[in-house]
Amino acid sequence: MDVTKKTALSAYEIQQTGEAIEKLSSDPKAFSSAYDAFLAGDAEKFGAALDKVGIRQDCRWICRFFCRKRCIGVCRKFCPQTPAGEVNAQEILAFAKAVGPLLRDAEFVERLFAIIQSGDVGRWSEEIKRSKLEPFCYQLCMILCAESCHRQCIRVCPPDPLITRVGSIPTTQIDAQGFGNGPSIPNFYVPSPNPAAGVGDHPFGGMVWLMGIFNMPTAVEYLVEVSKTPNSGYTPILVGPQGGYDQVPPQPPPPVPPDPLIIPPPFQYFRTRSQSTGVDPGWFRIDQLTDSDGGRTTTGEKTLLMWPTSAPDGVFYLRLRVRDAAMNTRVSSPQVVRLDNTGPFPLPRPTISLQLQKTDGTRVPLKCGKVKKGDGLIVVTIQAYDPNMSSVSVTARGNSGLSVAVVDTSSTPLSKTYNGNTADQGYQVPTEFLWDPWNDPNIVPCCYLVYVEINDRTITNNSWTGGHYNAGWEAIEIGL
Repeated sequence: MDVTKKTALSAYEIQQTGEAIEKLSSDPKAFSSAYDAFLAGDAEKFGAALDKVGIRQDCRWICRFFCRKRCIGVCRKFCPQTPAGEVNAQEILAFAKAVGPLLRDAEFVERLFAIIQSGDVGRWSEEIKRSKLEPFCYQLCMILCAESCHRQCIRVCPPDPLITRVGSIPTTQIDAQGFGNGPSIPNFYVPSPNPAAGVGDHPFGGMVWLMGIFNMPTAVEYLVEVSKTPNSGYTPILVGPQGGYDQVPPQPPPPVPPDPLIIPPPFQYFRTRSQSTGVDPGWFRIDQLTDSDGGRTTTGEKTLLMWPTSAPDGVFYLRLRVRDAAMNTRVSSPQVVRLDNTGPFPLPRPTISLQLQKTDGTRVPLKCGKVKKGDGLIVVTIQAYDPNMSSVSVTARGNSGLSVAVVDTSSTPLSKTYNGNTADQGYQVPTEFLWDPWNDPNIVPCCYLVYVEINDRTITNNSWTGGHYNAGWEAIEIGL
């Protein structure tokens, strides 16, 4: 185990707990309400108390704090005669032998859980004496109290709704900048990262498939919303009817022998579902989900909607909102997503120009011009860029499928990939290179189109097939 990572994680958890309890303690009424709801196991009241100071997302940190603080108090009360001896291997061995068989007794454990929850000192003392566990009273209390608290935190901090996939990429594979990495689900939509080949750190574009889980058994409706900031400004994503397939209900067995005049029903049939409209738009009913979208239950992963993204490009945040018939609402944490529906640039296409640099240093334009060895060198000027550039390729293409990568006189290829550097946008300004085609054994006398091509890394319509593409070119005839 990496001890450094473990220490950093613990420090992070403590820091988050400290920030959360500081905010809650700033409002004594909210603090008292939260603690009362924690003791009662009331998730709605607990969440409402945290909402008063804007820390519902910190539910588990607050609950863990209450748990551990309460356990110290409960176990001091239950076990006032705390043993002062050293806790070493021999003591732990004796403890294990004493409590091991009892902890396998489900009735015993549940009985002690109930006692801890009620705070009944008398009943606890009776159980400890009956089981002859006086030397281990405090240890057993702390272990069982911690486990009881874990149960309590599940009740008061149930898991939030969760967006699980964006454009076929699991959200666990989307980084803090909103870039997603394969492999996708299904795995043939987006490959695993290969930055050297220009693959990885993908933004999203086109029609983006969103999936999620509700984590609310009583839910009847859900909504997906979007914002430019993580904590405010959310609006519903409004879409047209969403189509899916239902399995055909079971049919009676065919006659034996089969009747050739009876046509069996199709295996599936298509239907659509739509959002609410009016003053509260954007909600889908869960009981209208199709079988192909996950089925009409609150359990399992569901297709939420197909999001028709458009410009402007940039970073956005998604949330899944779920509610029950009583309008109790739960909301997922923000999911960052980077969109890219434009480019590459400059528009309408990348630029390339060719000039002949003569031996005296003067330059003349080359447009479909003929040059021969000894005339000088060719100046290639290109401009091709994208904020999410995957690759730029510069090649000279002759007849019969001849394609030669252009390399400058310092042996630097003009072609490149982002190679893991998401800040590399390509050639943002016109950039010059000197090219000596007669020094390249692959160049033969021929007419050439010199191409500059650029691809970005965008996953479009849930798959990556090279992203957005554009090209510019210039013609030249190279002779001996």
